Amino acid sequence: MAMELWLLKDDLNRRRFVIDLPALRDEGGQNIRCPQCGWQPSPSSRWTCVSDGPPEGHFNACGTIWNTFATAGRCPGCSHQWQWTSCLQCGEWSLHDDWYEDDE
Repeated sequence: MAMELWLLKDDLNRRRFVIDLPALRDEGGQNIRCPQCGWQPSPSSRWTCVSDGPPEGHFNACGTIWNTFATAGRCPGCSHQWQWTSCLQCGEWSLHDDWYEDDE
């Protein structure tokens, strides 16, 4: 029985990344907000590096889970620079750069 459970273990090529994000602002002091609905992600919000096609297109995704704003849209697992970010609230896609707004 123990040998059969070992076969269910799925940790091959899995890399875990933990990135602390003290405040959800970029280094330039900009707020981060969905351009479609205005939702603001928290430091605990997470995205997954998955290639599902449009609008980002197909690429060799790695499955890393992280806060995309902690790295300005660059996956820490495979270094893919995300051009688009989906909103975890409304589900719409926007250009990653459009999420950053100036303090005014």
